[in-house]
Amino acid sequence: MSDPIEKNFNLGGSVEKALAGDFELKPISVISEAWQLTMRNFLTFSPAVILLIAIQAAIFIVALKLQIGDLSAILVMFQDPESLQPGIFQSIFVANFSYEVVAAPIYAGVALMAMSHAAGLRTETRHITKGLPFMMPVILVTMLNLLSQAIAGALLPFLSLYLSLAFSNAVLLVCEKRLTPVKALWTSMRAVNKRIFSIAVIYLVTMFAFVAGMMLYGLGLVIAVPFFFHAKGIIYRNMFGIRLQVVATQDAPKQENEKDEHIDESDDDNTPPTSGTPRGGSNTFDA
Repeated sequence: MSDPIEKNFNLGGSVEKALAGDFELKPISVISEAWQLTMRNFLTFSPAVILLIAIQAAIFIVALKLQIGDLSAILVMFQDPESLQPGIFQSIFVANFSYEVVAAPIYAGVALMAMSHAAGLRTETRHITKGLPFMMPVILVTMLNLLSQAIAGALLPFLSLYLSLAFSNAVLLVCEKRLTPVKALWTSMRAVNKRIFSIAVIYLVTMFAFVAGMMLYGLGLVIAVPFFFHAKGIIYRNMFGIRLQVVATQDAPKQENEKDEHIDESDDDNTPPTSGTPRGGSNTFDA
């Protein structure tokens, strides 16, 4: 058996092209493709999304309960605004900050799954844990992002909204390009500034999808959240590209053209999980 032949290539853009503004990002095309990916991967991706929402909700409730004790105080606040406690909003802010930071590695895993879909690969629910190897840098970049938005929001609300767009690619840059948290934030901001209007339009549509999902008693979030992640994955692919590796093996004449394709995003895991594909090749996701 001959040695396998490996070839690396980048699907989509690159960091250099992103910083130079040399990439296309048409809102209608991105939104259309994100919707198609959402429908195509609905049954396999939805469980991971539901699990993410459940984890975030649990962390939020626990963090809030640790601060105010009786959660019924929030319901009383809406029924009787005069009984509003001064620290209730601060407690909600801290609980929101807590769930975003603590659940950041799971969030990163879901984002990596959506990025894989944007590359035409398949994923499984267990791939939600693919963000765990990057736990510390992902938590750090999330904390820096949230703190920057909080400080900017105190000065000018619109500045906080801008930073949420500018830093939107930072988590994937940490996981897929192995950038440090500070460099990921800076790189994301510089690249987003090249197409800030197009990116704002895309995320505005995803926000409307969230609102529509909430109006359906929250059931629509099962579609709105995957739609958001797929839009994020497509934006990242077009801007920064996704590193892929093709491995060709020649075991026998009958297998001369067999190939194994997988995303090469890890230096430690040499046995990535495989998904069901036709004979002669397999698409795998490895973060």
